[in-house]
Amino acid sequence: MDTQIRKFIERFPIPAPRTAYLLGLGIAAALIAGWPGAIVVDLCVLILIVADCLGAIRGGAGVLAERHCPERFSQGISQDIEIVLKNPKGRAIRFQIRDETPLGWDAAPILKGVIPPQSSLRRHYTVMPPVRGAYSFGDLFLRTLGPLGMLMMPIRLHAPQKIEVYPSLQPLRYSDLATYRRRALHWGARPGKWRGEGREFEALREYVQGDDPRKIHWKATARLDRPIVQEFLPEKNQIVMVLMDAGRLMGAISEGKTKLDHAIEAAAQLIHTALSRGDQVGLLAFADHVLAFVPPKKGMGQVQAILKGILDLRAKAVEPQYERAFLWLRSQVRRRCLVVLWTDLLDEVISENLLSALALLRPRHLPLCVAIRESEWDDLLALPPSRVHGVYERVVLQEMLRQRSKALKTLVQKGALAMDLPPAGLSAGVLERYMEVKRKGLL
Repeated sequence: MDTQIRKFIERFPIPAPRTAYLLGLGIAAALIAGWPGAIVVDLCVLILIVADCLGAIRGGAGVLAERHCPERFSQGISQDIEIVLKNPKGRAIRFQIRDETPLGWDAAPILKGVIPPQSSLRRHYTVMPPVRGAYSFGDLFLRTLGPLGMLMMPIRLHAPQKIEVYPSLQPLRYSDLATYRRRALHWGARPGKWRGEGREFEALREYVQGDDPRKIHWKATARLDRPIVQEFLPEKNQIVMVLMDAGRLMGAISEGKTKLDHAIEAAAQLIHTALSRGDQVGLLAFADHVLAFVPPKKGMGQVQAILKGILDLRAKAVEPQYERAFLWLRSQVRRRCLVVLWTDLLDEVISENLLSALALLRPRHLPLCVAIRESEWDDLLALPPSRVHGVYERVVLQEMLRQRSKALKTLVQKGALAMDLPPAGLSAGVLERYMEVKRKGLL
């Protein structure tokens, strides 16, 4: 019953501001000519309203509207949405239209205009998805004005559309363009050879200062009477597993996003680079249990598969169970691989859990633990304390960072690689460490 009443109300004509002004003339007529004059004026206005209502009903019938937008959005990136209105009538139609944006997004603006006779009209507005995930646009709410502009006829057009919001891929941040271009040769922004400590022979070249003497090709050196070294390419088809901690600490906010969102964006850069270099990449997301698993594969289509697998991944208010995640990884991936774990080490409990579970990965796999440090901590330490309370905060933070550094050193002692990076340095720092692993042949 309530649904029927709501639908009836939605179809009921809405008075325009002009109608209220005309009805106000009845008050003026009452002051000048008494109540008979007010009744005559109001009766005339009522006749105009009825005539305009019939015109609005006839004019609104057959008007079509549709939304044009991509199926995939990027988090935090503005996107243009186009509304196309079609008028099959022989007269122009004035309208107002509003789109129903996904829940949690900013409301769409009211778009106005005039659709020419037997023609179409396009209107645009922009949206910025605040959070990644799967969403859906709702209906289009159209109002057509009558010929006299006294009434608006509401029309609800069924237009649901499912979309997906993926993490944004931000460019790496380097201090100068020359460094950016030099690194681009390695992480795949443009074609380039990647020489390193692999086993695949590539070429011979003359020795230059700084080359490893163990690479000298003695037969070529004797033949050409000058030092010649061998060059090798890093091995391909190795496995990189991205392990995403979705525990409580990854829900902390830094630079306007959760640490989990920062980790996913940086991991997307690593995934793209590793796949472009011929490696296999997979993903495992976990909290107190395994939340998502994408087996390692080659090919750039794996980027889409991995991002889709963690599209709705959110940090949970639970302690991460590293042991359970590492056991799952051992059962699913038996080949040696680089395990890049995105996590945080804020307190001793989580640090101890990670240190005790690390033995499940070594020596079969090579773990790289990436602890995400809040950039606000660095800002606090850089500023001199102005109050006694600020001194206490500084002391507590320094002690916490000392414990954090101690945990990271223990990880290194147990055979893992460890990094402590703020969100701004995640992508560049992890990519360089990945390049170092490939260059030194650690896998």
